[in-house]
Amino acid sequence: MIQIIRMLLILLVVETGYCGYLVAKRMSRPLPVLPNAENIDSLIMDEYRELALEAETGYAPEWIRLGQAFLGQGMYAYAENCFAEAARQDPESAVAQSSYAFCLERTGRMADSTREYEKLKDMKADTSVPFTSPKHYLYAIGRNYLRQEKPDEAEQAFLQNTDFQPADFQRAKLLLRSGRAEEALLIVERNLKESPDSLYFGFLKYLALEELGRDFEAKQAADQVERAMYVVPLNFNTEFIMPYSKRLGVSKAIEDYNQMLDRDDMDHLAKKLDEVFELMGDRRTPQVKATVMRMIEVEFQRKNPERMLLLLNKLNEFGIEEPDTIQFKGGVYLLKGDLKTAEEYLLRVAEMSPTIEIHETLANIYNDRNDTEKRDYHQGKMALLAAMMSFRNDNLVVAEEAIQQSVDKNPNDPQAWFYFAEIKRLLKDRQAAREAYEKCLKLNPNHGRAIDELKLLTQ
Repeated sequence: MIQIIRMLLILLVVETGYCGYLVAKRMSRPLPVLPNAENIDSLIMDEYRELALEAETGYAPEWIRLGQAFLGQGMYAYAENCFAEAARQDPESAVAQSSYAFCLERTGRMADSTREYEKLKDMKADTSVPFTSPKHYLYAIGRNYLRQEKPDEAEQAFLQNTDFQPADFQRAKLLLRSGRAEEALLIVERNLKESPDSLYFGFLKYLALEELGRDFEAKQAADQVERAMYVVPLNFNTEFIMPYSKRLGVSKAIEDYNQMLDRDDMDHLAKKLDEVFELMGDRRTPQVKATVMRMIEVEFQRKNPERMLLLLNKLNEFGIEEPDTIQFKGGVYLLKGDLKTAEEYLLRVAEMSPTIEIHETLANIYNDRNDTEKRDYHQGKMALLAAMMSFRNDNLVVAEEAIQQSVDKNPNDPQAWFYFAEIKRLLKDRQAAREAYEKCLKLNPNHGRAIDELKLLTQ
């Protein structure tokens, strides 16, 4: 009997100790902090609670998922707590470490952020998160120093990141600002060999040559900038956050819809968008405009003007009226056969945000009316926009053909004559360029660029 009592006491002590261990372990685990539900979309708040429960009972991966959910909605302070806990639980996690450093950067603590980014040097990069790679976190460190107004430290950080174009661009800018144009030009020329149509490096080349007093070459560089289209990415924050912003709430539903676009089944797409719109209810979330615009596009394909008008009025209730919505209103009346009202809306768009499509539609309307003067005007504008696109893409031969069509159709357009002159000048036809600049200035005597170019041409 005594033996049994002893065994029971031992068992009780063991169970009590184990329970104490579990309680202590539970008490030592931090609890996720959630934002005030009143300020959050209810759909997202429910998902936050689920992720928080998983983090509370889970480990580093669960804390990372919760942090990424906060990050996707721009809640950096809440995300920071999650990534800090994930990094504490798994000190080898480059994802947790880089995300923690990123949150510190976003909340203005540059020195702390730099210190945390530097810890990544001893970690293995994760290809799913850009800021874990050396080129990205070294670039982030350099940008932190720039924000702290420490140009020397920033230059050294960018120097460690040679051959990464964003870092080369920032370093070349620092060299230019500190009077070292020759050094800057070496970096710029090296990058232009890799990306000859780079807008940013082309502009730095112009600035460096101007600083060095090489005016003729500077003018050539400025001309090339006019025809440069490639933009070096300088800010990777959106690239980092965007995937996380599509995981929750209405954004997730919209992303699911985007994955269905290849099906080309307008009825099915319309049904899916109706579901998304119902999810949003009366909440004025950032996704309202994008979702309704997608719905309008689908209804236009389905040739349903009444439904389009209903949706456009919904946007008006939210205070949204932009060139895109005005263009769709024109589309409503085109579908209804009311060309006069459609014309009024399309002319407004042509003034606000002209496109080849808008001018083509207007040209067709006037052609049906046998109004050749207005038809030719809009056909001339179509050709001008096409010429400008080819000009920007440095395709001068195609641009020359289009700009000729533009001045033939619309000989009273000073903008068309200006680009006619620019294209001819770059093709070394100085006489044609001079005459075109003069025609531009006859139509618009205050055209500043035409005045400057004509002066240079006649020197």
